Amino acid sequence: MHTLSKGGAGSGIRIWAGGLLLALAVGGALYAGAARTVNDDAEQRFDNLTYGAQHSLATRVKSYSDLLRGLEALFRTSEHLTRRQFHDYVAGLDIARQFPAIESVNYAVAVSPAQRAAYIDGVRRDTGLSPRGYPDFTIRPSGERPEYTVLTYLEPDSLLRERMGVDIGANPLVARALAQARDSGEVSASGQVIMIKGPPAHVGLGMRLPVYRNGMPQGSVAERRAAYQGSVGIGFGVAQLVHSALERSALEPLHLTLYSAADPLPASGVLRITRQDRLLFNDDGDLAAAPPQPGSDAAYFDRVLPVVYQGGQWKAHFRVRKEELYSGFDRYFPWLALAVGVAGTLLIYGYIYTLYRSRRSAVAQRTLLDTVLDSVDAYVYMKDADLRYRYVNARTATILGRSVEQVIGRRDGELMVGDAAAAAQRTERQVFDSGVKFVGEERFVDAQGQVHHLWSVKVPLGLPGPVTGLIGLSTDVTELHRLKEQADAASQAKSDFLSNMSHEIRTPMNSIIGMAHLALKSVADVRQRDYLQKIYHSGQHLLGLINDILDFSKIEAGKLELEVLDFRLDTLLANIASQLGDAAALKGLTLQFDIAPELPQRWRGDPLRLEQVLLNLTSNAIKFSDNASIFVRVRQSEERGSHTMLRFEVQDRGIGMNQEEVAQLFRSFHQADPSTTRKYGGSGLGLVISKQLAELMGGKVGVYSQPGLGSTFWFTARLEKCAQASDDGIAEVEPEVLGVIRGASILLVEDNVFSQQVGCELLEDAGATVCVAGNGREALELLSRQRYDCVLMDVQMPEMDGFEATRRIRADPRLAGLLVIAMTANAGSEDRARCLEAGMDEFVTKPIAPNLLFHLLAKWFRLRGGIGGAGHGPLGSLSAATAQGATPAAHGTPESRDRSILDLATLALTFSNDGVKMRKYTQLFLDTARDGIAEMEQAMALEDLGRLADLGHRSKSSALAVGAHAFAALCLSIEGLRLGGDMQQARALLTALAPALAQVAEQISLEFAASDAP
Repeated sequence: MHTLSKGGAGSGIRIWAGGLLLALAVGGALYAGAARTVNDDAEQRFDNLTYGAQHSLATRVKSYSDLLRGLEALFRTSEHLTRRQFHDYVAGLDIARQFPAIESVNYAVAVSPAQRAAYIDGVRRDTGLSPRGYPDFTIRPSGERPEYTVLTYLEPDSLLRERMGVDIGANPLVARALAQARDSGEVSASGQVIMIKGPPAHVGLGMRLPVYRNGMPQGSVAERRAAYQGSVGIGFGVAQLVHSALERSALEPLHLTLYSAADPLPASGVLRITRQDRLLFNDDGDLAAAPPQPGSDAAYFDRVLPVVYQGGQWKAHFRVRKEELYSGFDRYFPWLALAVGVAGTLLIYGYIYTLYRSRRSAVAQRTLLDTVLDSVDAYVYMKDADLRYRYVNARTATILGRSVEQVIGRRDGELMVGDAAAAAQRTERQVFDSGVKFVGEERFVDAQGQVHHLWSVKVPLGLPGPVTGLIGLSTDVTELHRLKEQADAASQAKSDFLSNMSHEIRTPMNSIIGMAHLALKSVADVRQRDYLQKIYHSGQHLLGLINDILDFSKIEAGKLELEVLDFRLDTLLANIASQLGDAAALKGLTLQFDIAPELPQRWRGDPLRLEQVLLNLTSNAIKFSDNASIFVRVRQSEERGSHTMLRFEVQDRGIGMNQEEVAQLFRSFHQADPSTTRKYGGSGLGLVISKQLAELMGGKVGVYSQPGLGSTFWFTARLEKCAQASDDGIAEVEPEVLGVIRGASILLVEDNVFSQQVGCELLEDAGATVCVAGNGREALELLSRQRYDCVLMDVQMPEMDGFEATRRIRADPRLAGLLVIAMTANAGSEDRARCLEAGMDEFVTKPIAPNLLFHLLAKWFRLRGGIGGAGHGPLGSLSAATAQGATPAAHGTPESRDRSILDLATLALTFSNDGVKMRKYTQLFLDTARDGIAEMEQAMALEDLGRLADLGHRSKSSALAVGAHAFAALCLSIEGLRLGGDMQQARALLTALAPALAQVAEQISLEFAASDAP
């Protein structure tokens, strides 16, 4: 790992070094380009400056030639221009201000030898400016010449003494220039450069223009020579000319050297300074020193430009230091370009390098991810919105029987066989539509036909926006399925064994307990009664232990189902008091019950399991307490809609427990202290079963305890509020409710004879007319002949059940609006949904509480505008009948009652504690139950399990109605044979029915025998 890191660091240094070199190269190129740009800009400014200076010089020289033409024009105005006129004209030109470089303005007369004497005499006598004339005037230099050109008029006057009378033509160069001007009629520069000593010393030049006599032709050279009179001229200093022309230049750093061209200027090409060129002006003032030649210094811009004017040609050499033309920004611009180039290149290089590294890292990560996912013992894949594979790991490709490349881009339908593709697409389409991940089991058949069970997780991609794809991970759980099936089979075998053993043990145990109970009633000998009581109580203890083991087995196997029945809290606690009151009293304990005042009495849930948990906790409290009271409290923990969490507490002042002992509770076959088993007894299953039952009811269980101070065991259960408004189970039904029902025509569809008679009597007591049908087919026949206001429809019946009958009723247009209310002993949400789906209007559970049924009928009759076709008599009342015999539950000793076999509280609630009716219907139950057992034996002989299950369902309903819970449990087991059972199990259950019914009959005899006692 260290070697890899070191190599990576060295590679990174080399890469960044290369990037730095590239940045320097780019920065250097930008620096050179920027420097070139700055130099070009400065050179452009230099060109502009030099061409401007060139133009200024040419313009200034031209203005001087224009001045000469003005002088020439002055002479053409008069045949004889006087000295005074010449003087006045020049004075008007304001030479000093307008032409500061001009040092003299003159007029030279062409004099022939013949005219010389007359000319001299005329000048001497000229008094135009000087009153005494010019008596000393003569032509200089002296001597005879073929022609004279004598300076006659001169301005300013200070030049008269020095220059007046000078024959300028005596100089051959000047004479040649004069002749050229005379013959051409144009301005001509003097052929002689004059060094003026100054101060300061400088170079002077002259320009002359011929003057011709008025009225004479000038078309040819001969005519111009004949008409030639003289010439006007000016003399100027070159330095003053340059300064006056360039004094307003925008760039002062410009250096100028001016030469007089020795040779004619070339028509094109670069001008060069030759040795023959005469230096006219040097801006440093030193005409003796040799000025710099063009191109001699790279730090300067220089250029030689021509200055052409009439009569002469100059070469102007302009020079300026390059730095002096750079602006402040120009000086920094190349360096800025260098910095930007280096920095920008490094940034771009770094960005590209980062992208490169990121790409390489991504490729490496992808390779690593592929390696990991290919090594994972799972099928990993990703799909797009069209459900096409975008990624699969190696295991997925293998199970699909393709290579990875063959899978990518295809759908399941192109890769799978059978219904697996359609099932997968349905699941994945749900993930796309709902945006919720899928977790569940799937079934897949591979190319070899082998079935795989997969546990899959499919997660949507793109949330919180639209789902763009999904990632799936499926684990092969085929082996777990096989193990689960084996475990289920083992669990089923264990459950079957426990169930069979339980029933096999129960039968002799019930006989032992029953015979001991009967013997106790007839034996008076104290010693024998002690033996029998020990046998009786030991049998009860052993039976309770068997019940605990069976419940524990059912809970562990997940086969214990809760019922949803109407019950009352006070009745539930009264059962606790009746079953445990004597045991508490024997130890000097008092049971105190406390129900929160705000809690209603009526609830819906499983009262049997609630009672089982309370019995366990309360019996433990009695077992571990020696004095004081035991408190049983009921409070509301929380409320959500129609459901409420109730909290039950059992508090004692017993031995208590420490924290270590509390931690051992609620564990199978454990007690807080093993020594308590020897002292107090118990299997250690009670609390475990209580905990599991509480959790099945949506609650929890717990305990608070301190050694020597006692314990408080509590549990919670989620219960449903009862729909019936009244809290009093045997309260009178409101007269207005009975008034709505009175006169109604009701069809009761029930296959159980006992339930038929109970329903008929209840409804007839309420004033309704009742007709009974034994199954759905009979009900349809009756409905075809007669109109009814309501149908009370049992669900499970022979020939035609309630679901099919209701569907046919809804299919008949004449009966489609008929009120149909379902009656069933199954109270689950699925059963309710099934009833409503079949078309039933309402749903009630068995055993049916009369008040609830009456309120339900009244509600629906009101919604439908009352009953049809029946007159309403005076409002009747149904008061709680005074018991013609004493209430059975109010009599009898604790030893004679076994509520696990018979609990008449349900029947008492149905008939409002009417002892006569209760006796009647318990006997009716015994008769119908015996008939049912006979029919079951016939079905058993025919090995018809379906018929046997139907008869079990019918008998179960009757048993629950009278409170024969043990017998009802056996019937429920027989009913369960429909879902899977064998003849051996059916035979064992049927064998246990007759003894169970005998126990019920015995309990009925004991109950009503006690009520008949004086």
